[in-house]
Amino acid sequence: MYKLLLIWRYFVAKRVALLAVAAVALVVMLVLVVLSVMSGLLENTRSRNHRWTGDVVLSRASLVGFPFYDEFIAELEGHAEVARATPVVKTYGLIEQRNTTIELYGLRMDEFCRVTGFRETLHRFKDRPSVSFMLESELYVTLSEEARGRGCIVGHYMLDDDIGDSERELMAHYPLGWNMTVFGLSSQGVLLGSDMGSSQRFWYVDDSDSGLPRVDGVAVYVDFDELQQLCFMNGVDGEPARANEIRVCLADGVDAVEGEAVVQRVWGDFVVGKRELGQARLLEDVRVQSWQEFRRSYIAPAEKERNLMVVVFCMIGVVAVFVVFAIFYMIVMEKVKDLGVIKSVGASGWSLGQVFLGYGILVGLVGALIGSSFGVLIVRNSNEIEAVLHRWFGFQLWNPAVYAIDKIPDVVYYGQALVIGLAAIGASVLGAIIPAWRAARLEVVESLRVE
Repeated sequence: MYKLLLIWRYFVAKRVALLAVAAVALVVMLVLVVLSVMSGLLENTRSRNHRWTGDVVLSRASLVGFPFYDEFIAELEGHAEVARATPVVKTYGLIEQRNTTIELYGLRMDEFCRVTGFRETLHRFKDRPSVSFMLESELYVTLSEEARGRGCIVGHYMLDDDIGDSERELMAHYPLGWNMTVFGLSSQGVLLGSDMGSSQRFWYVDDSDSGLPRVDGVAVYVDFDELQQLCFMNGVDGEPARANEIRVCLADGVDAVEGEAVVQRVWGDFVVGKRELGQARLLEDVRVQSWQEFRRSYIAPAEKERNLMVVVFCMIGVVAVFVVFAIFYMIVMEKVKDLGVIKSVGASGWSLGQVFLGYGILVGLVGALIGSSFGVLIVRNSNEIEAVLHRWFGFQLWNPAVYAIDKIPDVVYYGQALVIGLAAIGASVLGAIIPAWRAARLEVVESLRVE
């Protein structure tokens, strides 16, 4: 009982112990905030890229694309491991009114929404039973049926930041369009059409907020057939029509690695069956990748940043160990005579060592609780805190153009918080070992001579 009493008395009476508690709390708070934000960044980056991409992607590095995509999709969907698949035309172009480079994606919209989570990123069409590029407003009645299919969905960051639902409805019902220019390539890689490119006007029907600023700042989605025709990939050169990607959705319950292997095997057999055809060369370098591999260049930086932050703050945590060590050692040297008195009435050296080890546990526990509480509070309100800093001081803590997602992750991973707290207690005990050993080895006679 006396050991618990000594631990509590030293903790309450010695104000210098508050410095050790503060050091532990500060380190715990910093590590928890940074690790939660970086882990959330990585998790959100992965989930949003997965939602936007689908499960498996077939693609070529060349904008020429590859043929026979519909035939392959029909064969692929005959396997139980695959739920559905859809082709995508992808190219780069210019949007004339802004004179900026964009990425154009030609989609079969209903298919694409079933293969990916694209519908969840939309604003106007999110809750509708079907999504279409058809222009709805009666103001477009003067356009031909073909032209009325030239709606487009633009990335969220291509619009004004403060746009609301009412503005979106106005934009969709009044002629708001952009002239877009692309350069078509033949199956031989030869430029087709005018040297100035092929231009077409598309009208706004909705915008997409995938949560990936690097996508939403440049992406424009249009009808598959429209973009295929604009890029001369619809067989106009006498060769089979071409696409640039095939997005695949695996069936429920199918392991990602197993599903990718099935797609890889089916594609390999398909390429062998087309080997004698004239466009077979365009199939040879098509890559079959999981969504993680396909979006690796966007996910890898977040993984490296998190791992780097873990290492950096583990090094900072060493500071807490030395602070606890210094304070405890100072207490031992200051209380040599008191410890000698306690030892002279029968206390063992091990008992005195236990006092300081228990003291370390108490300091670590209190510091971990305080640091964790403040850390959770900061993480849960991180976006509000960032907004206040930006509003009051013009300081933008989180720039979506720099990071892979648009908001600060505000989810606390309580498993990580528990590990951080236990590590803080362990670090405090580690810092108390040498002072505890010093107290346990005190000689009664020598300690009582101290003035």
